[in-house]
Amino acid sequence: MTKKGLPIVWRGSGRQSVFITLLSSYIIILLIPVIIGSALYQSVEKLMVDNANRANLGMLEQVKQVMDNRLREVDSITMQLALNPKLLWLLGNVGADTVNDQVKFLEFMKEVKNFRNVSSFIEDFLIYFKGSDTILTPLMKTSPDVYFNRIRSYNDKDYDWVMDELLSGYRNKTYFPVTPITDVVDSRKANYITYVQSLPLNSYSDPDGYLVIYINEQEINQLLKQVEWVNNGAIYIMDENQQILMTNSNEYEIDPEIYTRLTQQSDDYNLQIGEKMLSYTTSAKNGWKYVSIVPKGIVMERVNEVKNWALTMLVVCLVAGVIVSYVMAYRNYSPIRELIQAIAKGKGIYKGNFANEYDFIKKTIVHSLDEEKNLRRTLEEHAPVLQANFLTRLIKGHAEIEAAKDSSLEFMGIHFKHNFFYTIIFDIDDCSCFIKGDTEREWALVRFILTNVCSDLLQDEGYIVEMDRNRLAVLASIPEADEEAKLRRKEFTRELKQVIKERFRIKTTVAVSSIQQGMEEIGRCYREALMALDYRIIYGANEVIHYEDIEDLEQHYYHYPMEAEVQLMNYAKSGDYAHAEKLLDQIYEVNFLNHGITPEMGRCLFFDLLSTVLKVLNGMNIDDKKLFPGSSDPAKAISDCSTAEEMLGKTKELYREICAHAKEEKTDRSERLYTNISRYIEQNSLDANISLTAMAEHFQMTPQYLSSFFKKYSGVNVSDYIATVRIRESKALLADRTLTVSQIAQRVGYSNDVGFIRFFKKYEGVTPGKYREMLEQ
Repeated sequence: MTKKGLPIVWRGSGRQSVFITLLSSYIIILLIPVIIGSALYQSVEKLMVDNANRANLGMLEQVKQVMDNRLREVDSITMQLALNPKLLWLLGNVGADTVNDQVKFLEFMKEVKNFRNVSSFIEDFLIYFKGSDTILTPLMKTSPDVYFNRIRSYNDKDYDWVMDELLSGYRNKTYFPVTPITDVVDSRKANYITYVQSLPLNSYSDPDGYLVIYINEQEINQLLKQVEWVNNGAIYIMDENQQILMTNSNEYEIDPEIYTRLTQQSDDYNLQIGEKMLSYTTSAKNGWKYVSIVPKGIVMERVNEVKNWALTMLVVCLVAGVIVSYVMAYRNYSPIRELIQAIAKGKGIYKGNFANEYDFIKKTIVHSLDEEKNLRRTLEEHAPVLQANFLTRLIKGHAEIEAAKDSSLEFMGIHFKHNFFYTIIFDIDDCSCFIKGDTEREWALVRFILTNVCSDLLQDEGYIVEMDRNRLAVLASIPEADEEAKLRRKEFTRELKQVIKERFRIKTTVAVSSIQQGMEEIGRCYREALMALDYRIIYGANEVIHYEDIEDLEQHYYHYPMEAEVQLMNYAKSGDYAHAEKLLDQIYEVNFLNHGITPEMGRCLFFDLLSTVLKVLNGMNIDDKKLFPGSSDPAKAISDCSTAEEMLGKTKELYREICAHAKEEKTDRSERLYTNISRYIEQNSLDANISLTAMAEHFQMTPQYLSSFFKKYSGVNVSDYIATVRIRESKALLADRTLTVSQIAQRVGYSNDVGFIRFFKKYEGVTPGKYREMLEQ
C-alpha cells in the first residue's frame, strides 16, 4: 500500500500529492507575517516609545492628583483653624497675659488637639500669636525662643531666620522647601516642608499671627514610590515660582536650561551624565510642577528588549520556518495517509479517476453515503414497529414521559398536535362474516382494515395501536375538553363503528375514556377505557360504552387489572415507593372517588391489594414478622379500619416498608462491599504487589466487575484511589527531613525513586523534592 508513507497509487501517475500542497501553503503562511512584521517594525518601535513616555507621564499624573488631594487636606485644616472664633478672639485680645487669657488658651488648646491626627500627611502644627509672642501647639504653650531652640529646631537655620523669614510679613499658603528639623526632646531628625499662613486670613499688611504646618517628607516619598523607575531617576516637586520644594534624589543637578524646557509636556534631554528623559506635569490647583528625570536607558529597557527579541525571532522564524513547515505538512498529511490506508484496508481502493487524496476520500465518502441511505431506508421501514411499541407502552402508562423528548418522538414519527387526549378500545366480538377461518393471517387482515378505517377518520389527530389479537386502541388528541369536543368524539365513535359494521360486517365493542390533559394522563385514559369495557357484561356486546356513562353508577365490582398488579409488584420489588404510591392513589381514585363502589367491594379490593403484598413477600423471601416487628397481622389491621382512607393508609405503610427493605438490602450489600474494598486498599496500598487482579482474587470476583462496581459506587477508578492513598502517605513522609526520597519511595510501594518521582509529579504537578521545598517555605 505505502512506501515511505505515501500511497503507491500516487507514484508515477502524474497527480499532485496533498503533501506538496500542504507544504507550499505553510511556507506561504509563514512568509506573510514575516513580510508584514518587517514592514511594521519601525511603526511598532515608535509606538512602544510613545507608550513608555505616556506611562511615565501617567504615573506623574497619579502622583499629582494624590498630592493635590493631600494639599486640600492642609487647606481644609487651615480654614477650620483660621475661622475658629476662639482663635480670632485670641489674636485680637491676647497681650496682657491675664487669667482670662490663660483660660481662653486652654480652651482653644483642647479644640486644636482634635486636628492633630486628622491627616497622616501633617506631622504637627503650631500657631504663633504675635501680640503676646506666644507659640501654641496642641500639646503646649511656650515662647518662640524656647520652641525653636529647645523643642524643635531647624538644623541649617537659626532662630533669627525663623522670626525674619518664617514668622514675618504676609504669608498666603506659603510652602518652604524641605528643611531638616530636629525634635530636641526625642532626639529625632526628619525632613519637613514648612507651610505658613498669616492670621487672620484678611490681614495683608500686619498679621496678628501665623499658622505653621509641618509636612513630613517621608509621606511624600511614599507617594513617589508608585512611579515604576523612581529608584533609577529623580523626581522634583516645584512650586509655581519654579522653586524646588523637594526631590527624592540629589544625583542629578537641574541645569538652568531645563527651566526653559518646562513649557512642554515631555522631552528628551542630555544632562552631564548620559542621555536622560524629562517629563513633567503641572497642577491646575496651585501651579506646582512634578518633574521626572530618568535615564532613557531605564525607560527604554523593555522597548530595547522587545526590539532585540523581535530581530532574533525574525531570524529564527526564517531559519526554522521551512523546517517546521515541512514537519507540520508531514504531520497533517499523516491522518490523510492513515485514512486512505484504512479505507483501502476496509473496502479496497475506490476504482475511478481522482486528482489527489482528497478527491479519493470524497468519492469514497459519497459511495458510503449511498450505502447509508439504503440502511436508513431499511430503518425507516422498521420505524412503524418502534412507533407501535412506544405507543403501546405510552397508552398503558408504562412510558417515561420525562424521557420522551421531541427528537425521539420525531424519529418514531409521533407528533401530537394538541395536549388533550382520550382513548378508544375496540374489542372485536365477531368477524365470522368477514373471515373464513380463524388463522392469524386473517385476524391480521381484520386489524389492518380497522387500522386503516380509523386512520382515515382520525385525519392525523391520533394513532392506532394493536393491543392484542382481537383488540385495538385509538389514542386521539384534541385541542380542548369542552362540550363541543365531547360531541365530536361521540360522533367520531358512532361513525367509525357504523362503517366497520356496515361495510365489513364486523361486530365490535367500543369503550371510550374521558378527555384528560397532558401526556402523563394517557395511562389513566386507557384504564378508564378498560373499566368501560368491563361493563360489556352489563351492556352486552357490540355496543359503544362511554366512561362518563358508567363513572357515576354504583359498582358491584372493583377495578384492579392484572397489568396494574404486575406493575405494583415490580415497583415494590425495585424499592420504588414513589411510583407504587402513585399507582395506589390512582387505583383508589378510580374505584372510590370516581365511582360509588360498595363497602363490601371496597374491602375485597384492599384484600386483593393485600394478596399482592403477600405475593411480593413470598417472591422476595421476606419474613413478615421481621419486616413488621411488633405489628399485628396485616389482614387484621386492614379489617379493623373503618374507612377506605384508613385502609389505603395501612396499605401504603405495608408497601413503604417493603420498598424500604428492598432499597436497604440493595444499599447495605453494596455499602459493605465498598467498605471492604476501601479497607483492603487502605491496608495494602503501600504494598508494591497490590493490583486489580489480586484484589479480585481476594474478594472472589472478576476484575472487570470489581473495577466497574468501585467506579460506579465511588466515582473514581481503583488505580486512582490507590494513587490517592499513596500520595497522602508520601506527603506525610516528605514532611520528615530525615527520610530520603528513595526511602519514601520504598515505603509507599515503589522499588526505586525514579518511578515514585514520575508518579508524584503526574498527580501533584511537582516533584517530591519541589514539594518538600514548598513545605519548608
